[in-house]
Amino acid sequence: MLFEDSNPFVRQALSSRLTKNNPYDVFNLIKAVDSRLFYIRSGTGSMLIGDTRHALRPGTVILFGPGIGYIWEVEDVGYYVINFDYTRAHAHITQTFHPIHAEQFDESLIVEPVPFDHPLSPGSPIVIQDYPELERDIRRIVTEYQIGSRFSQAQTSALLKSTIVSILRHADDAQHAHDEKSTVIVGQVIEYIGSNYASELSNDSIAAAFHFHPTYLNRIFKACTGSTLHEYVLHYRLNMAMEILRTQNISVSETGKLCGFTNPYHFSKAFRRYTGKTPSAYQSISD
Repeated sequence: MLFEDSNPFVRQALSSRLTKNNPYDVFNLIKAVDSRLFYIRSGTGSMLIGDTRHALRPGTVILFGPGIGYIWEVEDVGYYVINFDYTRAHAHITQTFHPIHAEQFDESLIVEPVPFDHPLSPGSPIVIQDYPELERDIRRIVTEYQIGSRFSQAQTSALLKSTIVSILRHADDAQHAHDEKSTVIVGQVIEYIGSNYASELSNDSIAAAFHFHPTYLNRIFKACTGSTLHEYVLHYRLNMAMEILRTQNISVSETGKLCGFTNPYHFSKAFRRYTGKTPSAYQSISD
């Protein structure tokens, strides 16, 4: 099913507030049986979704499907929340569902799995910071739902679909901008490695040269090249070593040093694993 063919069913839409003294079990890992859209109106804090902690502040938008585990980490936050399905296949189920403690959650309780296959599938968590332009539309959905007139369901469905389109577009634009930025950064890192491969290089030293955290830099580098930083540096050095052994009359140990290998044994072992031959054998064949 394409998102364009969706016809959301708003099961509940309300304005709420969460404080540290809330009597409900919301500060543990919880899951919902239908889809959720949150908009933070006031206060600050964070929400842990999977292994990622997302900051919460006015203007934060969070969208995810059923069965996604999350934890509120707040002192006092005001927010809008919309509980919904992407189709009307279960519109007859009008009861509202409170989140369930993750240890008691059963996948069979999910009302409707998100019926999309898209890189930015609404079923996957989407978190957007600083999107205050969306508050007016979300407030209209909440107000229309609370009115509950004859055409409220049609109106809330149309408004919610339009709102989700805005979220997906915003997230898609942000992803493209991030990808372009990452490509530029990775290109600079590759140039840096090419200029410094003979020196001591590590994930930490490369990241420090670009003022990034090593884990972050390694992640975007692998996303763009398919190789980790360590793998790329190793293979670059070995390719340079192959070039030297083919074209210059230099000893194997000296070649290793010129290519950043401080230990002759490690150089020989890595070279053989990479080429299937020892450096000496490779050099003799080149001769």
